[in-house]
Amino acid sequence: MEKSLFRFIWQYSARQQMVILLITVLSYPVSYILLELPKLIVNDAIQGELFPREVLGFEFDQISYLVLLCFAFLGLVILSNGIKLVLNVYKGRLGERMLRRLRFELFQRVLRFRLPHFKKVSSGEIIPMITSEVEDVGGFIGEAVALPAYQGGMLAVQIGFIFMQDPLLGLAAISSYPMQAYIIPKLQKKVVLLSRQRVRNVRVIADKIGESITGVSEIHANDASAWHSADLSDRLYTNYKIRFKIFNWKYFIKFLNNFMNQLTPFLFYLIGGWLVIEGNLSIGALLAVIAAYKDLAGPWKELLAYYQMVADVDVKYQTVVENFDPPDIYPVARLVTDEPEPLSGALALKNVSVSGGAAGQEAFDVTVTVEPDQHLAVIGPDGSGRSEVLQLAAGLLGPTSGRVEIGGRNLETLSESVLGRQIAYVGPAVHVWTGTVRDNIFYGLRHRPLRPPERTGESKVDYARRLSEAQLTSNPQYDIEAEWEDLDALACADVDDLVEHALALIELTGLAADVFRMGLQATIDPESQPEFADAILAARRALADRVANDDRFSAMIELWQIDRFNNSASVAENLLFAAPADSSIGIDTLASDPDIEAALKESGLYARLLEIGQKIAETMVELFANISDDSGLLGDYSFITQDELPEFERILRAAKVGSGKGGLTPTDEQRLIGLAFKLIPARHRLGVLDDDMRGEIVAARATFHKRMDQAERRFVVFDRDRFVAPMTIEDNLLFGRPRVDRRDAREKIDKVIRALVEEMELRRPIIRAGLGFHVGVAGSRLSAGQRRRVALVRALMKNAPVTILDETATGNSDDDKALRKVIREQLDGRMLLFGASNLIVAEEFDHSIVMNQGRMTESASGDDNAE
Repeated sequence: MEKSLFRFIWQYSARQQMVILLITVLSYPVSYILLELPKLIVNDAIQGELFPREVLGFEFDQISYLVLLCFAFLGLVILSNGIKLVLNVYKGRLGERMLRRLRFELFQRVLRFRLPHFKKVSSGEIIPMITSEVEDVGGFIGEAVALPAYQGGMLAVQIGFIFMQDPLLGLAAISSYPMQAYIIPKLQKKVVLLSRQRVRNVRVIADKIGESITGVSEIHANDASAWHSADLSDRLYTNYKIRFKIFNWKYFIKFLNNFMNQLTPFLFYLIGGWLVIEGNLSIGALLAVIAAYKDLAGPWKELLAYYQMVADVDVKYQTVVENFDPPDIYPVARLVTDEPEPLSGALALKNVSVSGGAAGQEAFDVTVTVEPDQHLAVIGPDGSGRSEVLQLAAGLLGPTSGRVEIGGRNLETLSESVLGRQIAYVGPAVHVWTGTVRDNIFYGLRHRPLRPPERTGESKVDYARRLSEAQLTSNPQYDIEAEWEDLDALACADVDDLVEHALALIELTGLAADVFRMGLQATIDPESQPEFADAILAARRALADRVANDDRFSAMIELWQIDRFNNSASVAENLLFAAPADSSIGIDTLASDPDIEAALKESGLYARLLEIGQKIAETMVELFANISDDSGLLGDYSFITQDELPEFERILRAAKVGSGKGGLTPTDEQRLIGLAFKLIPARHRLGVLDDDMRGEIVAARATFHKRMDQAERRFVVFDRDRFVAPMTIEDNLLFGRPRVDRRDAREKIDKVIRALVEEMELRRPIIRAGLGFHVGVAGSRLSAGQRRRVALVRALMKNAPVTILDETATGNSDDDKALRKVIREQLDGRMLLFGASNLIVAEEFDHSIVMNQGRMTESASGDDNAE
């Protein structure tokens, strides 16, 4: 990586910088003429004599000559500003392209860091450098040549013009520059040093915040909030002191600049006035000089600011270089080479040693050979060197001494296109990517785009533009919208075949039950999957028949019926008898919807629901006003949070005032109606909803549905004969609500649904739908066991000749034993390295080694291959 910012700029944008310089030079004569014209207008057109004048063969009297010069001035103003516009747009585009190039290069360097390097730096340090700290660098790149060339040129033009009017005035104009040029850099150096301290301190703050977010459960579990708050507060105070010093120096520099700049007008008025009185300078020339000096202040100020910007940006760039240019970084070829040569032969670790930088993260003089069809258990507790040996075998760690080979090929020299496709690895701390289950399971097959999409019209033009920009900024020209899945790795004919293979592995690894539950909570588009939607409708009808014919089952569920109130559903659902098409719309926001509000007023329910909402608020405030935050009662029985209680106390006080000033505002009314919307009569039993009100709500459904037809399909009405797209698969199957006043209703209904799904052969399609379940940020919606099984399926999907699993299903339970058996059967005939801390696991393998304190102590099963 280029150590010098200006070398980086010149290396990647020399041609563009020369274009900027050329445009800048073209602006110089225009600027000089713009300074000369006002003087000509005053002295020659307004005060001049000997008219008419001849210009380019045309005669002009005094008025027409004045008009000609004024329009010439206007034309040059337009031309000058047009040049500035072109220059600024060109600079802006260049800056953004170079910023994109720099950010991508930094990210690529992150991918080239060796694993031990990530133990020295954190994401809280790296992310701000790539995102925010280089932002100023990108903005500066466009200005690097343009600003000093343009502003310096303008300064030279204007000073030259002043000297042309009178040398004494020229000397007065530049009299303060030497002093400023000497003092300002001295003071600016202090700002630079403080800025460097600020950058380091902010990076530490970001790291501490990121660490707190990651370990927030530990903070709460150990009552350490105060300690972390104090720690961050102290660092923020340090940042405050640094920034305060920076402000003091910056404003002092600004004060000096302003003071010195004001000395020059004093000299102009004194010297220029004296020259005019003596008759040695015309009044027009003096006015032109004063106007030129006003313009002169701008370029000089910009040049001083440029110097400050260079110092600040250079600090940031040097800091970035220090952090992104470690001496042991992988070569570029490791990432960019796309030659997935098959690996074959035995895996051999020959006198290999490695150190992760701390005790318990090292291995010493390990020698072992694993044949291509052999399954080897690597046994040892955490910190024994087990994980390091497995990472060496996967090519994730480079040995400090010795050599790791597969078929005689040194893993240290192989590219990711070989290692990442030929070796499947699951470590003890698995990572699940933000996205769907499908995205994570197919992740190990997405190496390069293989099947580009069809593009026509504007889409094709936009893609061509995207490729051109990628080429200009040395970004990859891969198509993110293409299909990336390597079907050949699993000998699949198409993506559907690949999905079936994934479903088979999901069944084998015991993940199917979890994905089935995810599938029940998924939504589908009935237009794109009509057969599946019809099958769910058939299952719905079968379930409805069972409800009708089984009194015990019918007591567990309340089906949706257009002419009946559902006591196990909210008032909002009963009113609408529909679901919002946009899943992000919640009950809280329905009360503020203009169509809902209009329908409430039209049906006469607005005032009634407002009254119900007020009664609910009164009850909640009375019951829970003195309940502490850690009480479970508030969460279990109230639909007002602790933070909302003061707000509803205010609303209740306003309600007592009545209408008019000091009474309820429209927003307050919406809050109260929102409370009424949340009410589930069978659960809350507040006695605010009588049978007459239930009947009015059912009768009002027609008014709401009429409004919904005019609401651009923002709501989908419940129809027992149609699939309701916004509802989950489970809700579509059930088409009702489990009785919330029966404790065992949910469990019994689940059993019936599962039996019905099996009977109607819907289990597999629902599991397929579960592949679209969003796992949350970094898999936050999955349990630890689910994340590990997703990672296992992802590894098995690669169908790699070498599979390395560390701490995967290593317990003594029947499920873990069965899963280990499935894994070994699935990988029969291929190499498997299985890491475990449990010595009993070694009994299941014909070959095993034991690690202890970084050394291979024995072959647990008399393995002859352990040397």
